[in-house]
Amino acid sequence: MTRPGPERRQDAALALAFVSLGAVSAAIPASLPGTAARLEVPAADLLPSVSLLFLGLFAGVLVVAVARRGSAGTVLPFGSGLEAAGLVVAAFAPSVPVFHGAALLTGIGFGLVEASATALTRARSASGTPARLSALNGASAVAAAVAPLLLVAGQGALWAPILVIAAVPAAAAVSGAVARGSWHGSVPEGTSRAGSAVSGSRVRGGVALLPVALFLFVGAETILAGWSSTLPGRLLGIPPAAAAAGTAVFWTLMAVGRFACTALLARGVRPGVYLPVAALAAAALALVAAVVGQGVGAVLLVAAVVVCVAPGYALLLGSALALTPPEGAARISGALVAIGAAGGSAISFAVAATVADAPAAVLVVVACLLAGCAVLSVLGHRRGRELELLSSERDTTA
Repeated sequence: MTRPGPERRQDAALALAFVSLGAVSAAIPASLPGTAARLEVPAADLLPSVSLLFLGLFAGVLVVAVARRGSAGTVLPFGSGLEAAGLVVAAFAPSVPVFHGAALLTGIGFGLVEASATALTRARSASGTPARLSALNGASAVAAAVAPLLLVAGQGALWAPILVIAAVPAAAAVSGAVARGSWHGSVPEGTSRAGSAVSGSRVRGGVALLPVALFLFVGAETILAGWSSTLPGRLLGIPPAAAAAGTAVFWTLMAVGRFACTALLARGVRPGVYLPVAALAAAALALVAAVVGQGVGAVLLVAAVVVCVAPGYALLLGSALALTPPEGAARISGALVAIGAAGGSAISFAVAATVADAPAAVLVVVACLLAGCAVLSVLGHRRGRELELLSSERDTTA
């Protein structure tokens, strides 16, 4: 059994890791207007950095997916260090290509941290993975809400607040290194052959549709997050110096949505019910916002969309991991996060290249993605429940 001391170190490492994810994920999008002004280029020229962030994330989680079992505790501090290094480069980037490269480097660290931290969360809480991930992602959203406010306050010298934000993943790297040895033996090394066969059946059947839903969902969430500092400028005419506040508002709403979902899950609401209902509601609200087009009304509708989708990633990922055995958590979580990162990168690239920051078109794309995610989520959760019932019947008759 893991001792209380190591457990506290593990919890601290996970908390700091998820907080760093929030700070990093907000820092790049929120810094676009200020960096564009510093480099004297249009903000749209920097939008591909959001896609490169997710491309790096994709590369990072692929590393975790193919890494040997038990390596997540080592990967966690290394990824945090890369996050910090990427932000330092972004703070002093002298040109658009260098800033894009910094986003890519940051994304690689982000991917390493997210996949390894998710697998380690699975090791800490088997049956409560969706709720625990929702709570940790809520903490991540709080950090993501605070980071852009630092950028708004430091517009005169943008490098200073970015370096302050970089200190968060640096602290996560130290904490992860301290906790590294305590993860050894926390994940069971194997299960019976029968149990593995049942788990494999559940993974193939129950999770088969969830990765597709994750691909679409992360694409929608990436657009909302990556465009959070540019859309307010189009909808409300906010100047570049204050546009980063849009990212702070976005992540504040994400925190509200995630903590509200955590409370509802604690009261017995099933993730398989919450997610499709919230996604369909968000899709409808996004379409209405696209019709409204401009002004405060459109902004309020988009805000409601953000609250609805806030816990979706954790619920999809947590539900899929709940169908996997603990010893396969690192491999499965890495694969799932990689699929999500691919969706975030590919879809945001496509949107940046076609509709750029045109509000109505962006919102229509988000609505379509969320509607598809809702349908696939319902089908995936239904198939997972069918396999659970089948497994229970087999256990009863055995």
